[in-house]
Amino acid sequence: MEHQIPINGKPSNKKTRKLRIVNKSPIVYTIPESEKEKNVERLNEKIIDMLTTLSTLMSKRGDFIKSRIYSRASETIMAMDIDITEVSQLKGRPGIGPTIMEKVDEFIKTGTLSIIERERNRPENILSDVYGIGPKKATELVKQGIKTIDELRERQNEVLNDVQKVGLKYYEDILERIPRSEIDEYNDLFLGKFRKVADEGSRYEIVGSYRRGLKASGDIDVIITSANPKTFENFIDLLINSGTILHVLSRGKTKCLVIAKIASSKHARRVDFLYTGPEEYPFSVLYFTGSKAFNTVMRGYALKMGYSLNEHEISKMIDKKKSGKVEHSFKSEKDIFDFLGLKYVEPVDRIDGRSIQPLVEHLNTADLGEKPLGSMVDVPPPMPKKSKTLKIREPKEPKVKKEPKTRKIREPKPPKEPKPAKEPKPPKEPKPPKEPKPPKEPKPPKEPKPPKEPKVKKEPKTRKIREPKEPRVKKEPKTRKLREPKPPGIVKEKKKTNIKIIKEDIQEMDKLLTPQTVETYISNFKQNGITFIETLTEIELTAILRYANDQYYNKSNPLLTDNEFDIIKEFIERKYPQNTALKEVGAPITKNKVVLPYNMPSMDKIKPDTQSLFNWIKTYKGPYCLSCKLDGVSGMYNTEGAEPKLYTRGDGKVGQDITHLIPYLNLPTERGIVVRGEFILQKSTFETKYKSSFANPRNLTSGMINSKTIDKSRLKDLHFVAYEIIQPRLKPSEQMNKLIELRFETVKHKMVPALTNELLSETLLDWRSSYEYEIDGVIVSDDAIYPRIEGNPEYAFAFKMVISDQLAEAKVVDVIWTPSKTGYLKPRVRIEPVSLGGVTIEYATGFNGKFIQDNKIGIGAVIQIIRSGDVIPYIKAVSMPAENAKMPDVPYIWTDTNVDILLENQQADETVREKIVTAFFTELKVDGLSGGNVRRIIAAGFDSISKILHMTKVDFEKVEGFKEKMIEKVYTSIHDKIKGATLIDIMSASGSFGRGLSGKKFKLIMDVYPDIITSSDSEDEKIRLLKSVKGIGEENARGFVNGIPVFLSFLHECGLDEKLSMESEIVHDTDSGKNIDVENPLYNKKIVMTKIRDKEIIEKLPNYGATLEDSIKKDTFVLIVKSKDDSSNKTKFAEENKIQIMTPDEFKSKYFSTV
Repeated sequence: MEHQIPINGKPSNKKTRKLRIVNKSPIVYTIPESEKEKNVERLNEKIIDMLTTLSTLMSKRGDFIKSRIYSRASETIMAMDIDITEVSQLKGRPGIGPTIMEKVDEFIKTGTLSIIERERNRPENILSDVYGIGPKKATELVKQGIKTIDELRERQNEVLNDVQKVGLKYYEDILERIPRSEIDEYNDLFLGKFRKVADEGSRYEIVGSYRRGLKASGDIDVIITSANPKTFENFIDLLINSGTILHVLSRGKTKCLVIAKIASSKHARRVDFLYTGPEEYPFSVLYFTGSKAFNTVMRGYALKMGYSLNEHEISKMIDKKKSGKVEHSFKSEKDIFDFLGLKYVEPVDRIDGRSIQPLVEHLNTADLGEKPLGSMVDVPPPMPKKSKTLKIREPKEPKVKKEPKTRKIREPKPPKEPKPAKEPKPPKEPKPPKEPKPPKEPKPPKEPKPPKEPKVKKEPKTRKIREPKEPRVKKEPKTRKLREPKPPGIVKEKKKTNIKIIKEDIQEMDKLLTPQTVETYISNFKQNGITFIETLTEIELTAILRYANDQYYNKSNPLLTDNEFDIIKEFIERKYPQNTALKEVGAPITKNKVVLPYNMPSMDKIKPDTQSLFNWIKTYKGPYCLSCKLDGVSGMYNTEGAEPKLYTRGDGKVGQDITHLIPYLNLPTERGIVVRGEFILQKSTFETKYKSSFANPRNLTSGMINSKTIDKSRLKDLHFVAYEIIQPRLKPSEQMNKLIELRFETVKHKMVPALTNELLSETLLDWRSSYEYEIDGVIVSDDAIYPRIEGNPEYAFAFKMVISDQLAEAKVVDVIWTPSKTGYLKPRVRIEPVSLGGVTIEYATGFNGKFIQDNKIGIGAVIQIIRSGDVIPYIKAVSMPAENAKMPDVPYIWTDTNVDILLENQQADETVREKIVTAFFTELKVDGLSGGNVRRIIAAGFDSISKILHMTKVDFEKVEGFKEKMIEKVYTSIHDKIKGATLIDIMSASGSFGRGLSGKKFKLIMDVYPDIITSSDSEDEKIRLLKSVKGIGEENARGFVNGIPVFLSFLHECGLDEKLSMESEIVHDTDSGKNIDVENPLYNKKIVMTKIRDKEIIEKLPNYGATLEDSIKKDTFVLIVKSKDDSSNKTKFAEENKIQIMTPDEFKSKYFSTV
């Protein structure tokens, strides 16, 4: 007997209301009429495609965590019952956090994603399109120097197995889409063969996009069922023997993957044959028919009904676990739809979730309770009124647990969300468990209770205000005002999203984030900089932060330098400001743990922004105490108990008891004091005694403190430099005086009445160079007594980077090496964003390879950058070099001068090739051939200028995104521009003559020696002749002569040999020169433009005999500026040398008005 969802009785008005609540599930799609009328683009499918592409690309890269995240996000959107028209509609949806929303926003605004473009062009991605080559193998191939399919073909016998060789052989065929008409032929052939081997009851079906009626498919999926599994084996054997199957890629009892070909097609095709038993056949056909969006929503609907649906069966779900297969006979797909109470949907209509509809328009929850659904369904009678949806789900415990989950994620906006959110409050009762921590104190039972008395002193927060010192005590609310502006209203939303991501993914991901995985991430960051960490999830970044902390504090084995660590931490602060790891100080202690008698917070860093200090001093009026921020290990010395105690900071709350080191540190014995200080070595001591064995003083210090054995000779060199008195409570200035009075070695400090960025920068530079200890900043404290709080104080901050109106220090987060079209690798230094003169700076020029190598500019280096006027920011000095310079990760060679770097194999580099091609067509002003379209054409296999010039309109149809109108436009423009181009135009655009030669110099040469390219003179003779041309020196002459054979070969490849015989173009140029009015005021004048390029002026200047120059000199006639208010080095030079300064309109009005 078939079990279906029973529905009894006619729905009343009340029942109708109940029905609507049930149908608000994200599974059932309803579109309000008002929405249908609006002409707003539905974005669901575009976003799903984009996320699916990202998931595929991440999978091909081997990043399965990210692939799963993107896949999950796409499934969330598939299940949404609304038309997405704005990105904001995704907020709070399960699996969609801030990062994904940013990507969706970028995609909707630009039509693509930079990460997609970048990943698509990665050699690893291209190679993994070959059947049998996965992410790991693709990475290995690239490391072996194989980056293209052609290179892979040349070395296939050396690097590929047999299956991979087959995949490579049919690489182009497999990538070709299969027309429906061709699959029809396969269907007829397969069906004929199948009938020869089929037993009674055997069935056969081509599924996938073909069954859904699509015009083309990527491959062919065939499902076969029979009570006799031998039928499947016989069918495959028959196709092999008949020659239809060319190669078997893999073969098992239920699956066979092959390369097949029919006589009428020139392409071989990928075909997957699947075998399933008769009971599973309807489920397999349903699943493999798709679409994915349809399947996702249908499975979700089944879950709502308390079932799990997959390609094998329907199972009952209890407590989120399968409890056994449903006892029901399913002979066809329709039986599955009927069982779930859904209208049957024909394959061609299975587009997405909107195709799914309940059998009855108004499904009454009470009806569901009246009859059992098969032997496994146990639904009690209807509940009282008002329960509505919950009526049914309360008795069915599994469902009750499911509903809240769905609602929590779907409706973060309504107030209902906070209620479930309050459920975590019971777990927050673990805060009292902090009282159990004292039980841990029995380890050092002497101290725990005395230290608690200082904690009671924290309560004087209210008393402090009543004390006579009240005038000095500045109220806490003032400090909080500063922090409130930081998180704008959105932060709460971000927090919710982050929590969701962690709750849903943390358990699954923690298994994958092993120490080895995290160390791999760290290694990748050290090699690739911030570009790599930008690809990581919040969970992955948090794992890096905590693991690096643990290695730094507990293992004395720092995996990152301080600056590298700061880069990651500050990146998390910007992107995930609510991340809990950011509030953690130090790392949890692993040995000699003890609850610290006083909290030991860290210090917030002030933003590298010229306005940040100004905002802070509005609240804190001074005077101010400045002290060195020592770069050692933080500690606390306490003499309040019966015996003095010494601790490390640990995580700020639980530290390490290192009292055994007190005898070696010469500390004062004054009773009743609590002092913070830094364990540290002098720079000179480290340089003379330890530099050859240890990376830096801080590592050595940490090793001394954590060592299981006492090394007295080393401990003699360890200092405890005090910088704060916790008890008694004093102002910072009084603390310093008291420390000196007690004969503590006291940190370098000074008092100042006012603060400026310049003052702090000068102080930092001075102390950094002159102080006997390593420092990494200046601590600034308002000189007053403030209540001691849990977190970092707001009345003090760390100033770590030099900054002024024109100069700033910044950490290097990456060095980006970009090849020019001539093969030179030029460095661009990426820094953490810093504000200079109201402008945010993120990049500075790296000059050349020698500069980067000699100054060790790499990830974590600290550089001084200058920006003056309109000058591009450049590096003035390196304050702190990196461990290693970040050099190119591709093979390179040095120029003869050892200043610049060149690609070792320029011809094979895709970026160079793309730039050469783009420059050629851009310079000839071909319509529609800018960077994006050139990339698409190259991706289609037309990867050189000559190949593109020979393309037919049919060839352009193979290019992604090229439709009839675009093809016509580009094809026509190419041929028109080539036809109209002079020999000089082609010479300039081709790039054949290398660096330093342009159209202007070609014209100088060709005006004097029009036949020098075809001349039979020797190279030396040609060089001699060219050197006689005004403006052509030795280097240009040699470059030109060396480029002649390259250019001739280029012309021949492109079919442009006739350009050499077009003497008329030279005559035309000289004739046009004769027509120039030598009396015109612009004749023979030099014009310079700055901050603007005016097309009309550029095109008309040659008609007047004027030239456009790049640099301004004393013989410049006019400097054209965007605005007279602009100030730059060029405008200053013009003013000093009495050169005319004009706007484009002024210039045209004065000199072009008579034309």
